[in-house]
Amino acid sequence: MVRLHPDIKCAEDLLGWDFEWLAGDADGHVGLFTTAGGGYMPERAWHDIEALDAALEAVYRLPVSTTARFAPEVAAGCLNTWREAAERGLFAFDSDVDGAPYSLVASPMTPVHISEFPATAVRVLRQLQYRQLNFATVTTISGDSLRHPDGDD
Repeated sequence: MVRLHPDIKCAEDLLGWDFEWLAGDADGHVGLFTTAGGGYMPERAWHDIEALDAALEAVYRLPVSTTARFAPEVAAGCLNTWREAAERGLFAFDSDVDGAPYSLVASPMTPVHISEFPATAVRVLRQLQYRQLNFATVTTISGDSLRHPDGDD
């Protein structure tokens, strides 16, 4: 699935657009974050949109490896990307148009470790590691806690 993006030159260019991005946590788990038009997205996630798109495409091509512990229902005919992410071992988080903290919306029964993801995704994930977070135990993540990935000054 190809995701088309506008020309992004600064964080303000993200407002109003619904983007997905990936990050890793302290345990090597992977999170899918959906901005919903207002959620915080680190520059490291959008500075190379082509790499991010390739990583997301690689993740969605993975075979189903587990079941979702929970995921929201979506309208008939709509793709449930949160459930798809959870079925591939990712934790899915969603924000809202007003930039609320990210909320856990889907969770896998058996999380997949970052090392089991395609190299295309791992390259992107290594740029966005949050060793202060554990996706399996949090229900919300503030934008402030996402502002400084490990190794960021």
